[in-house]
Amino acid sequence: MTKLRIAAMALGCALPLAALAADGSIEGTVDFAGKPPTPVKLHREADPYCAKKPMTDPSVLVKNGKLENVWVHVSKGASGSAKADTSKPVEMDQKDCMYTPRMTTAVVGQKIQAKNADPVLHNVHTYLGATTVFNKGMPNEKTPPIEYVAKEEGMMRWKCDVHPWMRGYIGISKNGLQAVSGADGSFKIDNVPPGKYTVESWHEKYGTKTQEVTVEAGKPAKATFKYDGTEKATG
Repeated sequence: MTKLRIAAMALGCALPLAALAADGSIEGTVDFAGKPPTPVKLHREADPYCAKKPMTDPSVLVKNGKLENVWVHVSKGASGSAKADTSKPVEMDQKDCMYTPRMTTAVVGQKIQAKNADPVLHNVHTYLGATTVFNKGMPNEKTPPIEYVAKEEGMMRWKCDVHPWMRGYIGISKNGLQAVSGADGSFKIDNVPPGKYTVESWHEKYGTKTQEVTVEAGKPAKATFKYDGTEKATG
């Protein structure tokens, strides 16, 4: 019995169950048990502007056995829509001929903005599954942002049809219970109501893994996802 419930009983109050059950969280790490791949130089020589700044492939970032840029989200068990603030748009920029951030999140109903900070043409081509969401050119840094409101859940993939090495990802969730693993592999999903959930991890190269967690009121539930580099993403 929670302290809030005891206090309510002592006062003769009948608080709603939602008020009696404080939210918890889901937190943990994404581990990488295999040998990290050696960063490969991106061949950007075809565009003189892009070639000015050498880059390596950022698709797999591993440090101290932890994997960065993994989308971790509640895929089953949540009811209703996100309580997150959707008034601020999610931005996907194009800078130094790379999408930045590489991985981020949005919720259904939230505005997404594509920007171009480079003085060169980029063609923004986005997908949900095999379906094109939008496909528009952005000639230079003076081009107004492209705006799109997220309509459905899934992984929104970004590519540039002019520069094939450019990739970006936005995980879109209806319930908003999601996070992206940081450089230390850690993630934390806050404001999770007590209950049982299926949590899924997604990496652009190594695909998905799932596990079940039980969240208790006011407590963090632990989740650890493990990759070893032999996995292959599908779709």
